[in-house]
Amino acid sequence: MPNSQSLRNNLGQTLERVRRHQSVLLDFARVAAEATETQRLLDLACQHAARGTGAPLTKVMRYRSDKGDLLVVAGKGWRPGIVGHARLGADMMSPPGQSYQTRESVLSGNIGEDPDLRYSSLLRDHGVVSVLNAPIAVDGVVWGVLEVDHTAPDAFGEDDQRFLLSLALTLALGIRHRQGQAALERNAEELGRRLAQADTYMREQNHRVRNYFQMILSILASRSRKASSEQLRADYREVMDRVAAVGLAHDLLTVESGQSVVDAATYLDALCSGLERSMGDELRIERDLEPLQLRPDRAVPLGLVLNELVTNCLKYAVNDRPDGFVSISFRVDAGTDEAVLVVRDNGPGMGEQRPGSLGLRLVRSLAAQLSGRVEIDSSSTGTAVTMTFPLVV
Repeated sequence: MPNSQSLRNNLGQTLERVRRHQSVLLDFARVAAEATETQRLLDLACQHAARGTGAPLTKVMRYRSDKGDLLVVAGKGWRPGIVGHARLGADMMSPPGQSYQTRESVLSGNIGEDPDLRYSSLLRDHGVVSVLNAPIAVDGVVWGVLEVDHTAPDAFGEDDQRFLLSLALTLALGIRHRQGQAALERNAEELGRRLAQADTYMREQNHRVRNYFQMILSILASRSRKASSEQLRADYREVMDRVAAVGLAHDLLTVESGQSVVDAATYLDALCSGLERSMGDELRIERDLEPLQLRPDRAVPLGLVLNELVTNCLKYAVNDRPDGFVSISFRVDAGTDEAVLVVRDNGPGMGEQRPGSLGLRLVRSLAAQLSGRVEIDSSSTGTAVTMTFPLVV
């Protein structure tokens, strides 16, 4: 029967071992949180397992479903050529295989004489007698096995078992985190690749559609040059202006949340700039434009309305007038959730509709496409045309 001094010594040794286990687990948790590469994490697990148990040999084995074995992917104390190449069985006679199959710790104090376990050539060549395994379970699936080996018999006890299980659990959490990070990176790369493909496709489509617009404008220009009257040529120019306005909207297409959109402020500003240049930059169109994303099928009618109204202002309201001005505003009425376009000039007011001109019929028709309405306030001091239309997603 052991005396009290022997019991105190055993208790002291146990307490020292448990404290060492706690210290090693804490250290490993810290470095596991900082390690950015899985291989580095596995190497650190082997080092800390050796520190905690005093084992001269440690290894991490990963299960390979396509081979049905356990590959040594990290280790400490082994001869060159073992890590990355040595394979062990995943069957119940193999110590790590039994741990893999049962998801439990496997301990043997003398594997050479253990009838339930196979003594592999890898262990025999390194003089291993004691083995201790713990499964590494990631998301409920055993990823692999952590093993410590010793050349002395009965080198590991129950405290070491609990320690190695805790270390394997911490390792599993680290592997899971890095697998998640890797998946995110792969998804980001795949998304980036798809976006790049979509961007390339959109540029190709834009280039192709732009060629179509240029072809149409070329045909119209050819017909205009051959027109039999100045009135017919003017009509062709109006049609070409409208085609150019549609083409400009297409040029400004962007993609937001998977949907093609046009920023109305940018579009209207570009249209005004083009109209100013058509007048030789003799007139500045004042504008106050609020940014608003619109679908192309709603931006195009808006642009055509602006083009029609401002063109009429430039031709018939402020042309050859040194004090003439045209102003436009575009905003969203927060109270009604409607978009409001106002085109204003200081001309003499609206007269009779020009023969052959579509005039306000075209404006009202385009407004109808937007489920909008048109209001006109005209007097001898100027005209203001307001188009109001509801916003839709």
